[in-house]
Amino acid sequence: MAFGLLWAVGCSKDEPAAPAAPKNTGSGGNPAGPGGMGGDGGESSVDGIDPGTQTTEGTQRVNEDPNAPPVLAEMAGLYYEVYQIADKPYTGKVVEYHATNVEKSEKVYESGRLTSFTEWHENAQKSHEVTYAADGKITEKRWNKNGEQIGTTASGAPGRGFSWTFGGGQSARRIDGYTNKASNLVKRVFGAPDEEQNGVWIYKSMKITAVQTGQIMTVVRFTMANGQVLSVSVEP
Repeated sequence: MAFGLLWAVGCSKDEPAAPAAPKNTGSGGNPAGPGGMGGDGGESSVDGIDPGTQTTEGTQRVNEDPNAPPVLAEMAGLYYEVYQIADKPYTGKVVEYHATNVEKSEKVYESGRLTSFTEWHENAQKSHEVTYAADGKITEKRWNKNGEQIGTTASGAPGRGFSWTFGGGQSARRIDGYTNKASNLVKRVFGAPDEEQNGVWIYKSMKITAVQTGQIMTVVRFTMANGQVLSVSVEP
């Protein structure tokens, strides 16, 4: 099962703590595996760890500061607090499946860097393929359900090929800098959204660095209201 890490900001001490994460059942370091939490391999537990206890070999504490906001992992729609992280950047794949057990998407990481993202239609035809070069260049292709190539979403939308930041960085490349901007500006920069859900424009296969955590995000959501961007959020 794929999961996303979130850095929870603005949490007060009075808020209830997130439930402890379930034990890793030995998924071999694959976040998509049964263990869910990933890692560098081997069986380890992250259940009910006290900040003063020794970390499992091959991991390091997420944050030693007891006043720092927690890092959360999403699994099956619920969020759990992450106590440990692997001491090396992740190399491997994160895979999701359609309800029919056909592969839906696959993200490939090398030494912590997202190198490719692929999606498939429910009939197992490839629908979307993105490669991320080390120099920041993004190559993207799309296909219909019949396997016919239908071009790239970056066509006429320059923002699709840029590397962005969230929560900091140069103002010209901050994706959250589009808050309060006109919705037609978003379409000029990013093109038509991949999905639209109740006023939320969803763009996939992006390359966005969350400044606070350094994590690469690939999905951005623009919440629209009255022709303007009300808020911007990102996801892995």
